Amino acid sequence: MADKMEKVIVIQNSRGIHIRPSGDIAAALRGYEGKAFVVMEDGKCTEITSSPLSIMALALRKGMVITVRVEGPKASSKLSELAELFSKCYDYT
Repeated sequence: MADKMEKVIVIQNSRGIHIRPSGDIAAALRGYEGKAFVVMEDGKCTEITSSPLSIMALALRKGMVITVRVEGPKASSKLSELAELFSKCYDYT
């Protein structure tokens, strides 16, 4: 049976999750055999993939509260990695 874990996260990045953070998050999903989802405050659940567009389409802004859910092998470690990336304050200047 595959592991399933989730964590509530507040988006911290001042510009939200735009293209560059989306690319970092997508890269973390490349090669992962399980699935990852973002559940919005209204309950809408969307699968995210190794495509940055799947993450950008969520239009995540600073202060939004989301739940990241991971289902599959090593769900705990993948969830920790994704939680850190979603809650990170990115500085690309």
